[in-house]
Amino acid sequence: MLWIDVTDLVEFTVSGSTVTGVQRVEEQLVPLLLGENSRAVILDRTRGEFLEIDFPNSMTGTTPANFGDHPNSVLLCLGATWINDQLMATVRAAVGQGVHFVDYFYDLTPVLDAGHAQHLRPLFERYLALLSDCADRVPAISQSSRNDLANYLQTNQMRIPPGVATTLPSGLDRIKHSEHADSQEVNTGEYALMVGTIETRKNHLLAFNAWQELINTNGAENVPTLICVGKIGWNSEEFQERLQATNNLDGKIVLRSEGVTDSELAELYRNAAFTIYPSNYEGWGLPVSEALMFGTPVVAANNSSLPEAGGDLACYFPTGDLIEFTNVLQREMLDNRKLAQHKERITQSTLTPVTWTDIATLINQEVQSALKQEQPQQILPILENWKTYSLASPHTVFTDRLIIGNQRPSQPWGFPLYTDQQVTINFTREIAGELTVHLGTLCEPGIVTVQVDNTEHTFSRGEFVSINIGQGAAGETVRLSVRATNVGPSDQGFIGLTSITVEGESAMASEQYENFAVTKLEAENQALRADVVQLRSELDDARAELDRKSQSLLSRASRKLNRPSE
Repeated sequence: MLWIDVTDLVEFTVSGSTVTGVQRVEEQLVPLLLGENSRAVILDRTRGEFLEIDFPNSMTGTTPANFGDHPNSVLLCLGATWINDQLMATVRAAVGQGVHFVDYFYDLTPVLDAGHAQHLRPLFERYLALLSDCADRVPAISQSSRNDLANYLQTNQMRIPPGVATTLPSGLDRIKHSEHADSQEVNTGEYALMVGTIETRKNHLLAFNAWQELINTNGAENVPTLICVGKIGWNSEEFQERLQATNNLDGKIVLRSEGVTDSELAELYRNAAFTIYPSNYEGWGLPVSEALMFGTPVVAANNSSLPEAGGDLACYFPTGDLIEFTNVLQREMLDNRKLAQHKERITQSTLTPVTWTDIATLINQEVQSALKQEQPQQILPILENWKTYSLASPHTVFTDRLIIGNQRPSQPWGFPLYTDQQVTINFTREIAGELTVHLGTLCEPGIVTVQVDNTEHTFSRGEFVSINIGQGAAGETVRLSVRATNVGPSDQGFIGLTSITVEGESAMASEQYENFAVTKLEAENQALRADVVQLRSELDDARAELDRKSQSLLSRASRKLNRPSE
């Protein structure tokens, strides 16, 4: 059984957000991959589990995906898995149930100095660890991306999962979008086009500077207007400020950030004199291959996957080099004879265009290869003796590997465990000997219960749950099945795990032991004080209620005694 995750595609659709290149790829591939032996799934964030979904007829699901009923299952992720830590945890949980995992890899942008949002880097590093730990196969959209992934994992001494480079076709159907769009800012052939999110990595500022140089050299009337199509993204303030300060270079740059339809975009490609793509880094570069599909010349930066996307049909310049960029534009695109030659070369090209069906076939081959492989051996963290590890968010690769199971959103104080929710705590013994695991907890005042393996443990707010593991050798695996069986008076229906500490008998006299013993006593004292406060409050409430009822009884008795006799 093939399970296809469509979480981010559905969430983009439901929210009305403008899709990025990743979702454009999903839109094309998912219908081609869904069939008799495949089902779409979506993450239910409220329960931390996958639900089956009748995609694209419905955007919601109610039936949990039962991987256990299908022993030869593959979970395929085609979207932006890295932007959702809960999704990554749910993938790990599925792999823990024996499901093979295939992920379609796009690029390494969030861990490169490419102008991306810095808050995404820790999430993306966790995603890369997920691929290394759990993925059977990782096909990539380009050989450049495959190489980048392999180099990153090798540098960080992590497993490199196998996978092919697929390349990408155009995200637009030239035949389907043959109609003329309703609106054009300028006439056919009088404009150049740049398609891509307005962000630092795409290098709109370099395009602005190049246009300014071209206007200074040739005069504004001899330089085509540059239309920039893309939503506003990360760190684009300087480009926007330059536009505002120059009145969009006196109208020679048009910014279309409100979004365009596929038909409008196709028309813009078709009628442009040429397109530019000075991006600093790409996983593929759809605007390059899309422009060539419409017969429009391209000038692109010579880096990452862009030579794969443009082949020998595009013109290239050294990344970030304003002088060479301007020279190539002047020499190859503003010369009408040279421009016509480029268009003729593209038209006469005998290269067979890659189709989405071709890509779907490659992905299916990767799925079949995954089923023939042994699942990767899971990496478990080593817990040092007497070191206390926080379970508070934001989570890390350490906590991802430590706690496996369907997870609800993490909290600043720790890990929530809901009624009957079950997770597995997995780690490796650092030393031989007797071992006890102490779990720091958080709950409402009162007595609550968790079941660890087959033993129930009761505790109050802030107390430590101590589980004796017994004797074992260094390097052995420890797995604890933890389930919340009674969350007490909690309105939210959960208890919290805040930390984990391993007690080894060989360190009983150590400073770490003394520190932990103090921490444990303080937590227990705090819990007792909180319970005393709670009991006093409940006692005061009971007394007030008793007084109210007593007054009510006395009042009723008084009314009866003073009632006139008939």
